[in-house]
Amino acid sequence: MSKATIKDYEEITEVINRYVQGVSLGKSEVMKPSFYKDATMYGYVQGVGPSEGPIQSLYDIVDQGGPAPNLKGRIDILDLEGTAASARVVLEDAQVVIYTDFHHLLKIDGEWKIISKIFHHHS
Repeated sequence: MSKATIKDYEEITEVINRYVQGVSLGKSEVMKPSFYKDATMYGYVQGVGPSEGPIQSLYDIVDQGGPAPNLKGRIDILDLEGTAASARVVLEDAQVVIYTDFHHLLKIDGEWKIISKIFHHHS
């Protein structure tokens, strides 16, 4: 039996919403508090191939890409147990899915942080 609380679900959703908002605004400083300082990112970009590295890579992409005012995100918390959680985030722009992310989170010093992000870029 899971000991996850509604408060945990709400806190995780808030953390991921900051990520989605940062992408939408094209401003990494909005999303940075959601990520652990040593978070990593791995994924697949259509037409390019694998993408990997420190989370700073995501910050650079977001800042260079600029705002995406039509971006919407759907968050599904897949699992939550104690201080560990996993969530799926679907990002759409104008009703077209452009990314599916899987975020792994840890509760560190009482605060949820995204530790890793893996993603698939849809064509």
